[in-house]
Amino acid sequence: MRFLLLPTLLLTMGLVACKVSGSASDPTLARVENSELKLSEMQAEGVWDSLSIEERTSRVDHWISRESVYERALEDRVDERPEIKRLIEDAKKKIILGAYFAQVTDTISVSEMEVAAYYDAHPENFALESDVYDLAVVTYMSGTTAWQYYGPATRKVITQAPSKSWLVREVETFDSVTVAPFDCPSVELGTLAVGKISPPKTCGKHLKSVIVLAKQDSGSVRPFTDVAELAQVLAANSKRKEFIANFKDDIKKRQAIFVYPEEIAKSATH
Repeated sequence: MRFLLLPTLLLTMGLVACKVSGSASDPTLARVENSELKLSEMQAEGVWDSLSIEERTSRVDHWISRESVYERALEDRVDERPEIKRLIEDAKKKIILGAYFAQVTDTISVSEMEVAAYYDAHPENFALESDVYDLAVVTYMSGTTAWQYYGPATRKVITQAPSKSWLVREVETFDSVTVAPFDCPSVELGTLAVGKISPPKTCGKHLKSVIVLAKQDSGSVRPFTDVAELAQVLAANSKRKEFIANFKDDIKKRQAIFVYPEEIAKSATH
């Protein structure tokens, strides 16, 4: 038992000693073999300063667990396996290319005219995936006033929410919905014509009707004012993609590139 306590004691002493390592401005929070966890690394995530002591300790412990296994993997030379080297090199290229493309496209912007042109040229990107409704729910003063209101209303095309009156207790409106956002009255929106009112139905102590004030059919293109922000993002992305494609072609024209078709053909038979 005495021999088992010695490594634990030495480890504890090592952890205490590590506590004061590093510079005052960027101290070392933990160390595993040759790897150090600096305060700046944790602060780079943007949430470190708002964490409790327990949460900070937990994150440091997670880093220690990961680095411990990583150090062991290096000892076993996992990183020297050919397939691992290829994966590391591929990941490295992707990171560098991503950073480089971000750098060369950083100043790309789109004008209002370009955004509008993109909207006009790509209506499929702004089409509605389902029917969209503007609704009004009318709550009547009583059963008598319900039918007094409903009768004449059926002969009208109602495109604006009605006002409260001696017949109508309350009017609720719901804009740009794809399904009825209420349980009562229960209606199938697809069965209601635009501007028409549904028959009064009992909802608790009151009678209610639904009016479809407006409808945009599935597949129709949303108005530009509703999707201007999305159009700007998509237009900018499209411009970046076009720039990158031309940039790649321009780079290739400046480099010595050789392709060996016979080797490509022979590899297909292997």
